[in-house]
Amino acid sequence: MSVKFTANPKYKKAILLGIDGLDPKILSLLMQQGDLPNFSKLRGAGAYSPLMTSNPAQSPVAWASIATGNNPGYHGVFDFLNRRITDYMPELAILKQNPKNIFGKREAGFLPVMQGNAFWDHTSANNVPSTVLKWPMTFQPKQTRTKLYAGLGVPDIRGGLGKYAFYTSGEIPQHSEGHEKIVRVNINGGTINTHIFGPNVTKMMSREFAKTDMLIRTGNGPIEITLDGRKYKLSLNQWSEWIEVNFKIGMMKTVSGTVKFYLNRTSPEFELYMTPVQINPSDPVFVISSPDDYVKELAGNLGNFYTLGMPEDTKALEEGRTDEEAFISMCDEIVEEQEKMLWYEMNRFSEGLLASAFFSTDRIQHIFWVTRDPAHPLYNESYALKYAHVIDDYYRKMDRTLGEVMKAVDDKTALMVFSDHGFTTFRRAVHLNSWLVQNGLMKLTRKVSDDDKEGGGLFQYVDWNNTRAFSLGFGSIYLNIKGRERNGIVGAGPEADSLSDRIAGELLNLRDSQNGQPAVKNAYKRTGIYNGAQVNTAPDIVVGFEYGYRASWQTAVGGSPARIFEDNLKKWSGDHIVDPTIVPGILLTNFKLEKEDPSLLDIAPTVLSFFGMSADMEGKALI
Repeated sequence: MSVKFTANPKYKKAILLGIDGLDPKILSLLMQQGDLPNFSKLRGAGAYSPLMTSNPAQSPVAWASIATGNNPGYHGVFDFLNRRITDYMPELAILKQNPKNIFGKREAGFLPVMQGNAFWDHTSANNVPSTVLKWPMTFQPKQTRTKLYAGLGVPDIRGGLGKYAFYTSGEIPQHSEGHEKIVRVNINGGTINTHIFGPNVTKMMSREFAKTDMLIRTGNGPIEITLDGRKYKLSLNQWSEWIEVNFKIGMMKTVSGTVKFYLNRTSPEFELYMTPVQINPSDPVFVISSPDDYVKELAGNLGNFYTLGMPEDTKALEEGRTDEEAFISMCDEIVEEQEKMLWYEMNRFSEGLLASAFFSTDRIQHIFWVTRDPAHPLYNESYALKYAHVIDDYYRKMDRTLGEVMKAVDDKTALMVFSDHGFTTFRRAVHLNSWLVQNGLMKLTRKVSDDDKEGGGLFQYVDWNNTRAFSLGFGSIYLNIKGRERNGIVGAGPEADSLSDRIAGELLNLRDSQNGQPAVKNAYKRTGIYNGAQVNTAPDIVVGFEYGYRASWQTAVGGSPARIFEDNLKKWSGDHIVDPTIVPGILLTNFKLEKEDPSLLDIAPTVLSFFGMSADMEGKALI
């Protein structure tokens, strides 16, 4: 995609502040109440509008669309999960290991997941200094002239999305959620000898996790943790400092990670939470920035920080390994770390482009949305009274950040503040594969009992030779097409088109058996919403759920429980993977908009227009 110079630059500097999940309803209300003075000031100086989000309204899809100015058919990101074409299995869409990296080269460990060029590729290639902080879907980063530190998609030291560890002397039922993350310990004379597990290591006849010895001394006061000969004190209900952990993974080869601990209790049972082992920013085992040493520069000036692409550990909270106070403290620290990065760059920002993205606002709303919805099945009045302030507090926190940014804005600086989507409640989960089964479109090899809560995850009960459609991810439906899927039975062309029409039409009639409400607002055929070189990898149908509904967690990984609907009884009570019309994002600028109803696709071409450039993008410049 070539860039054209269409005019003289309008601005010397451009600052982009992306804030995941900010909702226009909440933002407008808090501005009206006078709680967000800096958002209100920016609105008065320029423009404020809802921002049309991506389809589906998922963060990976939205941020890739913002970056490229194009729909998912161009950049190839359609969901958190894709289907593996060879065997139907779900695979991560935000992280892609390089199967050809047989020699384990760190610079070749992963493949890019976002195709095409982002706006910063264009600006930096045309001599506009460009810095991008924590932008999603940029791992593994291209090594270009852009200074970029990657966000969502950056793995832990094992190369995965990150799993915490929970050290306990107590008994935890084997069937409990997250049991695989439990590390049982014994206390002998106030001493615990255990390990921290690191990357996979290939041995002659097996693969196993590298591990580092950890000694813990308990008592009436703080515990003492000894790692690599260094001692660290940790008190109850406190986060530790960042602790470096080294793992031997071969002859003369060591990799370094970082962790934080949170001490829940020492009696009657010992309970210690540990974050996933992060990539050490001072000595990164994988390439997570451009240039490669940029993340080391940040760490050298700012100290260690969370590097995991999605560091806010909602799973640990949902599975009872941390509590709300620990989670809020974690999110507070993550925001503080990101602010330090932003100020570090702002203090030396004299020209060009600076883009920074914040994400804890999204995770906070996922967890605490129940406090805003008395109709949610998990609503509890005392819990709501205790934590009702948390979401608003994070909007205020972002307002303070914005205020500091605005101090550096002059008449030669363009400022854009935006979110990728808004938010809503998640009351009822929809098992799309169960709907397909009940409508004769998916065949199972056995009847699923009510006790089978997962419904045979990873499609373990599916009879592919008699299945016409299947669902995975968070609203993606695929047809089982001949010559495309391994055991395809649906003819490509007219037969597939007819089946897509049938499924999309019948989904609009899906009503909740509990209350009679419609569960689906729209069902989109891919040919109607996507175009571009990657469109053939898209789902055949994207389901746009109604207010209060979302695809179930079981659907995401190929499960088909006995019933189509169930209450959402997880702490993850708010969401945005509904019909895009329900959850627009927000856009504020210090300039007037020349286009009504802006879309997130318009951000990239607008950035280029600041510097007198244009490119062939689906979005259109707003000035």
